[in-house]
Amino acid sequence: MERGFRTIHGAFLELQNQGKVRTSNPQKLTKDDIAAFMEWMRTRRTRTGLSLAHSTQANYMDYLNGFLRFESNGVIDQMRKLHYVRFPQKVQGEVKVLTESRLEELRFKLRTMPGYEGAVARFMVAMYAYSGLRRSELRLSRLEDLRLDTWTILVAHPKGESSWAAAAPAQILPPARDTVREFLRERRRYLRASGVSSCEALVPKISNGVAGYWTDGMWGKVKAAAVEWSGIRFRIQALRATFGQMSIDWGCRLDAVSRALRHKTTRTTELYYARIRSDHAFRLLEEAYEGAHQGSAK
Repeated sequence: MERGFRTIHGAFLELQNQGKVRTSNPQKLTKDDIAAFMEWMRTRRTRTGLSLAHSTQANYMDYLNGFLRFESNGVIDQMRKLHYVRFPQKVQGEVKVLTESRLEELRFKLRTMPGYEGAVARFMVAMYAYSGLRRSELRLSRLEDLRLDTWTILVAHPKGESSWAAAAPAQILPPARDTVREFLRERRRYLRASGVSSCEALVPKISNGVAGYWTDGMWGKVKAAAVEWSGIRFRIQALRATFGQMSIDWGCRLDAVSRALRHKTTRTTELYYARIRSDHAFRLLEEAYEGAHQGSAK
C-alpha cells in the first residue's frame, strides 16, 4: 500500500506538471482530475514494457478513494454512483508458480552456491516450496520451532498474529528434508566459526559478533543472490504458491491444501495460490464417469 501511494503521488505530480490536472491537493481533486489519473494508469508502461495489470489499477483506485474519503472528498464515490467513467476491475489472473521440474532445476543449480549464504539460499528455496511458509514466517522462525521427529515447523509469527491468526504447525514435505539436515550442519559450523555457542533464530545472522535474525532487506539480498547464481528468476511468494499448486497437481484435496497453507477459506487458496488445472480436471471427470458406468459397461 505504501508503494502504491508513492506511485499515486508521483503520478499526480507528473500530471500536474503536464497540465493534465489542476491540482494535487486531495481535498480539491475533481472528476476530470480522477479521469486523467485513470488514463495515466491505462497508458503507463511497467519495466517489462507491459501496461499496469487491471488488478493493480483497481488497487490504486481503492487506495486513492480511501484517502480522499479521509480528506472529506467523495468525488470517486460520486463518479461510481453516476457511472461517470468505467472503473478498472480486479480480475482473477493466473497463479504464478514454478513447475516442479523448474523448481528442481533451481535447487540443483544452487547446490554449488558457496558459503553460508549458499546454505541459506538452498534452505530458503526448499522450505518455501515444500512447506508453504510465508516470507517472514521462515525468516523469524526459531530453532525450537523445528521438529525433525514429525517433520513440522511451528509458525510462531503468522500473518495477522496480532489480530486474527494464531501459531500453527506446517508440514515439511520429503523433498526438503535432506536440505534441512544439511542446513542444520552448516548452521552449527557457522555459529562455531564465529565463536557463538547458541542462537534462538533458526536461520541466524551474525552482525558485529552478535547472532540474531535476518532483516527483511538482507533476506531479500540472499534471494537476489540465488537468482543471480542460478540464472532462474523467482519470487518468494511464487514458491509458496508453487507448494499449493504442486499439491493440487499431485491430487491433494483443495481443502487439505488450504489447511496446509493456513487459509481461512478455500476461496483464498484458489484465487491467489492454487487451483485445479484444466487437464487435471478433465482427467478426473473421465475417471469419475468410468467409475460410475463401470457396471453398466459389463
